[in-house]
Order: sequence, then structure tokens, then C-alpha cells
Amino acid sequence: MKKSILTVLLIALFLASCRDNDAKNCEELTGKWEIKEFISIESVLYAKDNAYNPLIEFNDDGTYNLYLDRNGCQGSFEFGEGDAIHISPAGCTEMCCDSDFSIKAAIMLNQVETYEMQDNDLELHIPTWGFLVLKKVSD
Repeated sequence: MKKSILTVLLIALFLASCRDNDAKNCEELTGKWEIKEFISIESVLYAKDNAYNPLIEFNDDGTYNLYLDRNGCQGSFEFGEGDAIHISPAGCTEMCCDSDFSIKAAIMLNQVETYEMQDNDLELHIPTWGFLVLKKVSD
């Protein structure tokens, strides 16, 4: 009985994660975003293959889906104070066939600490490294 109550509580907490936070933050991020580029001193090491458009989809339940060149990933995110965001490490299928750009994007996501909207772009900021630039492709 205790297990089923605990399970129900954990599911309810998980499903409400984005809705319990700032609704404006959730509304801004929800949808599919193309990972356009890195702005970092490492940018030249990870050229984007224009044949592929890695995407991240932020869902209103506090989860995300990451679509790399060939593989997919999943994780969760939550908002903190102000523009703070925590993105969990991506759980991915085997990444043997993805570009260096896509692999680096997947690795860097859990190091993001803040986000900022710049016109139609979303910047995910990583202290002492730089930021990822994303462009919204659908709601």
C-alpha cells in the first residue's frame, strides 16, 4: 500500500514539474528548438553538419527529447530562481553515428545554468564555456 501511494505521489510530482514553476518560463521554452550553433572558444572544433538539424523538444511536463543526427535522447529539466534552469544529463541511444557537434550538444546540456531569450532565439548559458543558440521550429 505504501509503495502504491509513494508511486502515485512521485508520478504527480513529475507531471507537475513544469506547471508548478513560473508559467511564463514554461511557455517560453515549450516546443521544438533547432540547435543552431555554439558560441564558445571551442566552436571551431565542433562544426555543424548542415545535412542534420539536431533538435531539442521541451515538454510542459518537465521532460525533454533530444533528436541528434541519428540517435535520440531523453531527460528532464526544471526552473530555478529568475532565469536559472537545470537540465538533467541526456539518456541516449548509442551515439556512434552522430556528428561531433551533436555529441557535444548532448554533453553540454546538463552544464547549462541559465537561459535567455534573444528575439526568436533561445540561449542556454554555460558558465566559463559559452552558450548554445537554439531557434524555435514549432510549439
